[in-house]
Amino acid sequence: MTPYETLFIIHPDLGGRAKEFIDRFKAIIDGQGGTVSQVEEWGLRDLAYRIQKQAKGYYVLLQYCATGRAVDELERNMKLMDEVLRYLTVRLDETGKPALQPKQAETTSKKTEEGVAKSNA
Repeated sequence: MTPYETLFIIHPDLGGRAKEFIDRFKAIIDGQGGTVSQVEEWGLRDLAYRIQKQAKGYYVLLQYCATGRAVDELERNMKLMDEVLRYLTVRLDETGKPALQPKQAETTSKKTEEGVAKSNA
């Protein structure tokens, strides 16, 4: 089982029904053999840009351990629901932080070293 977190944004008018969406998505994860470890409702927040003519959205973060098949099923269901404006799933490493690809980590460290070298010059 791999740890994941999925952040999804619900239409702002349906924020009161967030519990229904959470229960539905939990059932999908549980049905695929996964376990939900944490649910955080961030509430109604401003969007960086309009999505489907909405300036606000209701944010919910799910943290869970599941297989790739469970993630595919969860995302398939979110994609089919008009009430879900956007979603993003990230695989976590063992420490609970987003997993970086080795190439990305190497690029990030090079940029940091270059920035330090320039500031010292």
